[in-house]
Amino acid sequence: MYAMTGIIQGNTVLTNDSSLKKYDGRKVIITVLEDEKQFDTLPDEKLYAMSDSLIDQNIEAYQELAK
Repeated sequence: MYAMTGIIQGNTVLTNDSSLKKYDGRKVIITVLEDEKQFDTLPDEKLYAMSDSLIDQNIEAYQELAK
């Protein structure tokens, strides 16, 4: 699993992460956070907790992707 941030522009998600090339062609789940601030810096621990929470909320979608 890999987590990163980006901006949606039209039907494209823009990122500054060139390491995504190794994931080319894989299925993804996009979570849009409703937040007035587009970019926040978070400590790793908080990011991991948020990621775990999102996974728990979307476990059925992840199980469908795994099929």
